[in-house]
Amino acid sequence: MDTLRADHTGPYGYPRAITPHLDALARESVVLDRCYASDTPCAPSRAAYTSGQFGITTGAIGNFGPAAEIRMFDRTRYAPFFGGHLYRNGIYTASISCFPERHMAYWFLGNFREWLKPSLSNGDDEDAATVTAAARRWLQRSGRDDNWFLQVHFWDPHIPYVEPGEWARRASESGPPPPWPDEDAIAAHAEIYGPHTALDLYEGDGTWSVPPPASPNPETMPDAIRSRGDFERFVDGYDGAVAYWDHHLGILMQELADLGIAEETAVIVASDHGECLGENGCYGDHPMANEASHHVPMVIRWPGVTTSLPEDRRHVPGLVYQLDLCPTVCELLGIEVPAGWEGESFAPAVRGAPFAGRERLVLSHGAYTYQRAVRTTEHLYVRTLHPGCWRLEREQLYEIERDPQMAVNLLAAPAGTPGAPGASGALRAPGALGALRAPGAQRDPPDPEAVAAALAGVLEGWREEHLTLRDPFPDPMEARRYESPPEAFHVPSYEMRLTRTGRRHLAEDLDRRLHSDWVSRARW
Repeated sequence: MDTLRADHTGPYGYPRAITPHLDALARESVVLDRCYASDTPCAPSRAAYTSGQFGITTGAIGNFGPAAEIRMFDRTRYAPFFGGHLYRNGIYTASISCFPERHMAYWFLGNFREWLKPSLSNGDDEDAATVTAAARRWLQRSGRDDNWFLQVHFWDPHIPYVEPGEWARRASESGPPPPWPDEDAIAAHAEIYGPHTALDLYEGDGTWSVPPPASPNPETMPDAIRSRGDFERFVDGYDGAVAYWDHHLGILMQELADLGIAEETAVIVASDHGECLGENGCYGDHPMANEASHHVPMVIRWPGVTTSLPEDRRHVPGLVYQLDLCPTVCELLGIEVPAGWEGESFAPAVRGAPFAGRERLVLSHGAYTYQRAVRTTEHLYVRTLHPGCWRLEREQLYEIERDPQMAVNLLAAPAGTPGAPGASGALRAPGALGALRAPGAQRDPPDPEAVAAALAGVLEGWREEHLTLRDPFPDPMEARRYESPPEAFHVPSYEMRLTRTGRRHLAEDLDRRLHSDWVSRARW
């Protein structure tokens, strides 16, 4: 899947009944509740989960140009592509997707013996009906063969939400929309600037035209997010796209049943990244290292393994990376795991055994912004190398389990906010991990500054470890920090739009921010 938020599906507790077929699949599956893409957005995510390595290792940290290229000399038996490793071990691999052409990422084809690109029906994307028809033809031709892996790529939850209009109406009728953002949050978002923010949903072909362009698809996307009604139309569009995809998932599951192979076929549902629906002021994109962009679904049905598990073993709360899927599948298949992969198998969790997960995750984003984050069971710490045209601070800290919308940055919250120390100052030195509260510990919550200091140390230690492993290559985020969509860094045009639409104070704020020492230094 592309752009599928975990928390907008039934297996992850979404109140709207928009994913009945995924829900049915999950009842015979293991659901990884806290699975995260190590790298976002599209190209770096796929580079990570098909190479088994982080973007800092592969070099792929952005969506286009050299920033999206993967270091091919590592794609040997030491660290082969996931799909390549499967077919060298007797499994025929095929893909149905337009991703390699959309992103000029033809390295992706190193995973597959066969690549099918259905005719394009949504500009650069493919409609679910087109993808499903191609997948059914492939299954009818090859599905009864033994030992195959088929990757089927659906795009529908990606903007501009062009699913048939009936699906947005079905989503609206399936239950009330999420209660957040409320009117107060939406009003506050008018002061947040950047691509795909409330008043700048559309760039206008990358030119930041004035006045801002109208919606490309008014039935599912408003011109801007100025009110609760605008948000509800927007989220109905997103949820409708999810429901439309789920309908086609049901068609594919029925095809497996009709061919008599459903009980011989493992099915894995995952996504490259999520989607912001108001988080950090963003609507309809995935432009930073935050919870909404990196938290992804991971639902695994493995006949004879997950289908007979007791209900209390079906949800796994431990932290895992999406790239952990590579060694997991190999372990379940009895295939040797390559030494160069950086993922860790969660096969015990798939088998229903106790599984703690990782202590913490490091998340990286390299398109509209350049950021890295540390996700623990309680906190999300975010460090910004370059904010692009976004109103972002050098550091952010969120008590993420209590504040999943990331509404309160504990390092910048005003005095009096519970748990907040006041305005954040300069970058802090690495601190001891003892500053973090151990799970279940009965003591006062730690000081946010101490938590941030500890997690800053974790981030720098992780970075130094990976750079040492890949010497003499520099950190690709420091080396390629401006290779992104042009609208992300076309500052003069965007400042002109802000000024000419009555937001001169925001243009001035952006200019000051981009000339601050932490941005111009261009170092973590």
